[in-house]
Amino acid sequence: MTTSEQKPVDAEVDVCVVGGGATALFAALRCARSGRTVIVVSPDAQFEPAGAGISPLLAPPTLGLLAAEGVEEELLAGGQRVLGADDYGPAGLLSRWRYADQPGIARPYGLTVPTGTLVQALLRALRAEPAAAVRTGRTVTAVDQDGDGVLLTFAAAEAPASAQGPDRVRARYAVAADGRRSALRELVGIPVRDSLFGRPGWLIAAPVVPDREPVLLVRHPAPQALFTVPTPGSSMAVVWCPDRQQEQALAQGGAQALVEQVKAVDPELADWLTGAAERTSPAFRIDFSMWRAASWRAGRVLLLGEAAHGLHTLGGQGLNQSLHSAVSLARAVHEAVTGGDGSRVDAYERIRRPYVERLQDLQWNTPALRSYSAEPPERGAHQDFIDVMTTLQPELAAQLAAGTV
Repeated sequence: MTTSEQKPVDAEVDVCVVGGGATALFAALRCARSGRTVIVVSPDAQFEPAGAGISPLLAPPTLGLLAAEGVEEELLAGGQRVLGADDYGPAGLLSRWRYADQPGIARPYGLTVPTGTLVQALLRALRAEPAAAVRTGRTVTAVDQDGDGVLLTFAAAEAPASAQGPDRVRARYAVAADGRRSALRELVGIPVRDSLFGRPGWLIAAPVVPDREPVLLVRHPAPQALFTVPTPGSSMAVVWCPDRQQEQALAQGGAQALVEQVKAVDPELADWLTGAAERTSPAFRIDFSMWRAASWRAGRVLLLGEAAHGLHTLGGQGLNQSLHSAVSLARAVHEAVTGGDGSRVDAYERIRRPYVERLQDLQWNTPALRSYSAEPPERGAHQDFIDVMTTLQPELAAQLAAGTV
């Protein structure tokens, strides 16, 4: 440590997790339940409330990991089961699959869940752990490292009177789980490469079409693409990727223009949205991107979730892969601390980073995500992601089963 180590610290722990989202809380919970002392320091004054936020699709392997921590029932109560996917091209059905038909599947469904509901479930579980502490409203401002640990300095994110928590934390390992624009990642100097997919989408939230099976539904006449995703509360997310000429009309006409454009692709949906216009959200433009940190580690600081990587929303892998990484990180840190062998923490990046980057490459090379080509698609949009959406990464499963790598 530097000479600043001579000043008193406010907390000494095995692991300090910086961030306040589901990934940060899940990593902290896994660390605490493996016997490690842990503190979570969030830059936000409040955690996301139940029912708030977007509703990403949690895949069966992820639900299994969450079930092991005792939060699955709460998620089922607040979520929407999704049974599989149907992908259509201009000539008809390209692919149809259901979770229930996959070999060895433990749960025959995925689950869309508001991020706030997941955050609150994990937060309650974490606060019940004697070895865990949670602080809010503090932003990391400095990091010092030596061979034994990390010293993190925090400042009030807003007015000092409204914030609580430690100013200085000494930890054996620190975890940057504070999002895409991670302050902790910036402090340790890890660069990030950001790439735009180039095809925007327009999103609206609407009541679900009655009597439709709860599946991911894709209609891809090329160059347009239409995605509908069942979400909690008898609702759905509609994502429309228009051709270039239609984009300007969408920018000016919003949800009404979207419904008019969708009519040629899914007349039933367009008629339903017209009748449900008062219950439909405005149209929001989404610019999809992918990013990669140059490394997932700087000394004893480990990157996790969106601090390390970002994926396209197709296949719903952003949150899923972040939560999987949290499990791998917690196991690797536990092995390193228990065995007194810092090299064991290397297992985390060695196992997870190549796998996530292969998924990024697969998405980047999916024509529908980047091209306005009118060539008819040959495969369903989700077809190449079935294994990812139904099974746990084999190397991660082996790490969890063996307890060491």
